[in-house]
Amino acid sequence: MAQMELNLDVFLETSQQMKAQGLSLPGIVTIAGLSGVDGFSLSYDGRSSAFTEKDLELTIASAMNTRFALRIAPRAELFQLAMNLPIKQVTFSAPNIFDDYGADIETFIPQLKDAGKLVSFHLEPELSLLKKAYRLQADLVELSCLLYAQNSNPAGQAEAREQIALMAKTAAKNGIGVAVQGQINYQNVLPLVTIEAVENVVVGRSIFSRAIFVGLETAIRDFKSQVL
Repeated sequence: MAQMELNLDVFLETSQQMKAQGLSLPGIVTIAGLSGVDGFSLSYDGRSSAFTEKDLELTIASAMNTRFALRIAPRAELFQLAMNLPIKQVTFSAPNIFDDYGADIETFIPQLKDAGKLVSFHLEPELSLLKKAYRLQADLVELSCLLYAQNSNPAGQAEAREQIALMAKTAAKNGIGVAVQGQINYQNVLPLVTIEAVENVVVGRSIFSRAIFVGLETAIRDFKSQVL
């Protein structure tokens, strides 16, 4: 049974509209936690004056004991922030992540693990990338589903799904947990959660889009009913 992780990035993208409706990110997190979300994730780059480190701290605090994954590029200042925050997981995400940040990642990972934090990488479902994550002793990988989600051809979508399944199975055999992320919605999630090795489904935009019409609590519960 896959768990549901609510990605909060879309809220930041539409923060002005949300605030105009009287919604705050800590408020959203509180409602979502009470509605049965298993975890949260949020991307942070430290460069936006609209969402500060203090805002991040308040958002994490509102998640209480629910698992919170901070998505960052492997930069020194962001790593130090992750070390200081009461989060359970750090997900490294960046283009050419191993080529551009390899040495830094090797330094960061032991310290994160010593601090009791799980380490994950957001990756395309490719064997060469999975091998690198394994060598770096990643606890988890988050496999991109964009090719699967964006493919309108049934045969092409099935092929993309099988590639995800193969990489998920390979990761699980090597002791790495598996999440899937990338334009996952109510219509395309079922073939992904039937992949036995998939433990976590990361979803965001489709939840917030549906919440406009039915409310956040119902949107979350409707989605969870599909991944159970």
